[in-house]
Amino acid sequence: MAERILEVHIGAGLDDLRFDMDEAQVRAGLATYGNVVDATAPGGALCLRTEGIDETFSVYAAFKAATGTLYTLEIWRPSNIRLIDVDVFGTLLFATPATQILDRITELGHRVDAEDQWHPILPDASIGLDREGGDDCDDDGLARYFQSIFIAPPGYYARPGCG
Repeated sequence: MAERILEVHIGAGLDDLRFDMDEAQVRAGLATYGNVVDATAPGGALCLRTEGIDETFSVYAAFKAATGTLYTLEIWRPSNIRLIDVDVFGTLLFATPATQILDRITELGHRVDAEDQWHPILPDASIGLDREGGDDCDDDGLARYFQSIFIAPPGYYARPGCG
């Protein structure tokens, strides 16, 4: 079991980070996961990320350009999952094989869109998952464990150009 478990709040955020928080609130929340650095692309809306707990683990926070408030979060799998993991639907995302996670989500009655097998999405929960890359892949080249989770506010995948 990981030393720290981050909890996804479907449609709302992660742990104490909530969508529509302002930059100062998000910076304070992100600081509990490591050092906060600016990850804004040139000409893009504000984006912050963490570094430091593990060389591969980070939390990315993207903001709405118009309001400057938190819009989406993405959490990347640490190389040492004993340090930190993510609870989604009562299951540890990074410590549980991806196929078991997808089965569990389906058992709970959530729709999984796996048209892109490397990036399945849960449109009704506004969650995207990533099986691309990683050190442990199956015969099809898919990572056996999810490499990241993307969480967004309700209706994210209903927007044109999303998903």
